[in-house]
Amino acid sequence: MDQLSARFFPRSGPVLFLLPIIALVAALISNSIVFLDYVHVMTGGMWTGIDLFMGIFGRTVMMKISPPSRVEVAKRLTPTMLFLMPSIATVATTAGYVLASNLHLWNLGNPYIIATIIVVLVLLVQGFGILLPNELRVFRELRKEKPDTDKIVRLSMRNLNVSGSQAIFQIIIIYIMANLAF
Repeated sequence: MDQLSARFFPRSGPVLFLLPIIALVAALISNSIVFLDYVHVMTGGMWTGIDLFMGIFGRTVMMKISPPSRVEVAKRLTPTMLFLMPSIATVATTAGYVLASNLHLWNLGNPYIIATIIVVLVLLVQGFGILLPNELRVFRELRKEKPDTDKIVRLSMRNLNVSGSQAIFQIIIIYIMANLAF
């Protein structure tokens, strides 16, 4: 790996990506509802917490600092987010579906299940259709010899806004899951 790649490739990246997946596989192999629930709650909580933090605090901080400082924040945050967020979003969603199926809650006649499907689809479209492609664009731009700082700032701010939107949808899905549990 050349020096430029090493600067932008976090050593913890593969661990951040694989750990949630390994936990899900272990939960599925163990056939333990409690372990599966733990994986679902932990990854879902991380996903929600990160989106709340980024959408509220991250956006507020980024709005108050200079564009070069925003680029520095993006430079440090983007590579890690590229590994972590797709993994925890996919694992939380998969674990939730398997959990609902195993608990016999997965019934397409249930309005809470329909609402869950709609919210999860919105989250996945935002995550894999907006956030991930923008993170990749920022990552590629940061690797250039002369990065376009306006582009980096614009895409980073867009992602922070979408993260705030995701946080709202995740609060909605927590409400739905609480109602499903009772």
